[in-house]
Amino acid sequence: MPRPVGSHERREAMGEAPPRMPRWVKVSVLVVLVIAVFLVLAMLVVDGEHGAGLHTGAADPAVLATTMAI
Repeated sequence: MPRPVGSHERREAMGEAPPRMPRWVKVSVLVVLVIAVFLVLAMLVVDGEHGAGLHTGAADPAVLATTMAI
């Protein structure tokens, strides 16, 4: 038995409705959103401590300033 044609399929066949969004686009958007939420939560858990000072290993800002001046 053939599937009944819904209103969207009818309008799409007549050229009145835009085509539906492909599944790969929906999945890609969902993956990007999940990664973005994960990154935001990770920054909140780490208290937002990030930057150039973490790469030098210097805890004292004076030592960091001396190192950066060289």
